[in-house]
Amino acid sequence: MSIPAGIKTPGVYTDVNINTLRTGLPANEQKVLFVTLDVLSGQFIPVDVYDTAGADSKFGKNSQAGRMIKAAVKTNRLVNAQAIALAVDGVRTQKALHTESGDAVLAEDGALIEP
Repeated sequence: MSIPAGIKTPGVYTDVNINTLRTGLPANEQKVLFVTLDVLSGQFIPVDVYDTAGADSKFGKNSQAGRMIKAAVKTNRLVNAQAIALAVDGVRTQKALHTESGDAVLAEDGALIEP
């Protein structure tokens, strides 16, 4: 019986590709989208948020997005999160002034007026 030519034998050096090694961390392929009523921020497209300070700088001090990312990081420190402000008709925004009928008070340019 002959030995096939493709079999590795002792004393023969082989190549190892170290770039294909797996790391010990699982891949985080899931994203979380926080939808908030922080409409005064003007963030109407999703933006990446990594911590409370970053979310508060984008959405305003003590924002809903900041509180959400704080809770998410507490649950899973590797969370991949984005946040967006959503203005919904008929829903009172968090910080805007409102008339007696419940409508938000707007400036001449259409921006919400914050107290």
